Amino acid sequence: MTTHKIKKGLDLPLAGRAELVLAAASEPAEVGLETAEFVGIKPKVLVKEGDSVQTGQPIFLNKLDRDIVWSSPVTGKVKSIEFGARRFLQRVVIENSGSDSYVDLPTASGDREGVVKSIKGAGLWPMFRQRPVGKMPMGDAVPVAIYVNGMDSAPLAADPAFATQDRKDDLQAGVGLLKQLTSGKVYLTLRAAGDNQSDLRGLDGVEVHDFSGPHPSGLVGTHIAEIQPLKTGEIAYAISLVDVARLGEWQRTGKYPAHTVVAVSGSDAPDRKHFRVRQNATVSTLTGGSAMSGDHRIINGDVLNGYVVDPAGYLGFCNKTLTVIPEGTDKRDLFGWAVPQFGKMTNHMSVNFGLKKKEYVVDARLNGGHRPIVNIGSWEKVFPLDILPTYLVRAIQANDIEEALKLGLLEVTEEDVALCTYVDPCKIDVGEIIRQGLDMYEKEA
Repeated sequence: MTTHKIKKGLDLPLAGRAELVLAAASEPAEVGLETAEFVGIKPKVLVKEGDSVQTGQPIFLNKLDRDIVWSSPVTGKVKSIEFGARRFLQRVVIENSGSDSYVDLPTASGDREGVVKSIKGAGLWPMFRQRPVGKMPMGDAVPVAIYVNGMDSAPLAADPAFATQDRKDDLQAGVGLLKQLTSGKVYLTLRAAGDNQSDLRGLDGVEVHDFSGPHPSGLVGTHIAEIQPLKTGEIAYAISLVDVARLGEWQRTGKYPAHTVVAVSGSDAPDRKHFRVRQNATVSTLTGGSAMSGDHRIINGDVLNGYVVDPAGYLGFCNKTLTVIPEGTDKRDLFGWAVPQFGKMTNHMSVNFGLKKKEYVVDARLNGGHRPIVNIGSWEKVFPLDILPTYLVRAIQANDIEEALKLGLLEVTEEDVALCTYVDPCKIDVGEIIRQGLDMYEKEA
């Protein structure tokens, strides 16, 4: 076991962390499978409105690789199929009958090709993310390593180790599948001196690495850079510990793992706990519906790298955290930045005269407008990778893909630079620019 200490970074002490209590969420009236979080796919719907479907039945597939399907997490009736511009599938909504009737799914066996095809056919391939690029894996390239993330250092994020306690059999079965997908090692990353890890450290077939230090010590990009940096032409897979347990559940039972664990956190969350909830359930299943009718922002994910979801929307396929914070609509600070903000959270503690609190209640206001990039070193102070993010962003904005690659474009995704966006006084969305650079690379490659 190796311990890695991350020195650069920043922990945001936000109020509203989810308790280490695992509760069963109520059954949702409906679920919604959405395509927005799977950038680059070309979906084709396989059902019609009014069709009856079983749990685990394919609902749509990816025309770029027709073996990759998304399966229904409930038994019920297709309520609606929503399309966007150019008839691009956006969402399939399925009414929940209240009782599960499972499709028989063949478990994985044989060589790597057979295991990959089985996982894709079971609707579980979208759990994986490929590095570089940070999208669902496409193509036949074999990863040199697989990273199982058993920690999450993002603000108010779920605790994967707690969410998978008492599931050692599922985890071990999942690890067995991962070992068949790679030519290299399966790395399990855990928080140094963390809780609920006794089963995890006893898993066979994984190499455990401990990480300590501030965020982003819990991100896969940081883990890859510390453990086994990718060489030119190499790829790696990343997957959450919770999803490994779901993979193992399918492998052991032959049934689609319809439930996951989501932490509800944030200062405005009505019930801050870890919930075992049906995949792609309505957000109101965890927020209490009408109780969230006020001025709130609901985020699928954490405050740094999540995306806003409507109170009537649905949990994401890969979602492990649901964060609820005040929106801050029509709220104004008298004289703005010109008045000392005593006790206000800021990366520059001189602004609030060093009066730090243990936890802060923050809202979603931007607190300022966009400005030209000014290189004052704020990004570099919270960025632990051996990359100069300011020059990387400038190369992308200049459409100089060759220079961007030299500056480390393929070592990062949006989540790796989310802290840069937070501390940036110029209000630059660094993650959006990085995604533009990665899309440019894919197009030219």
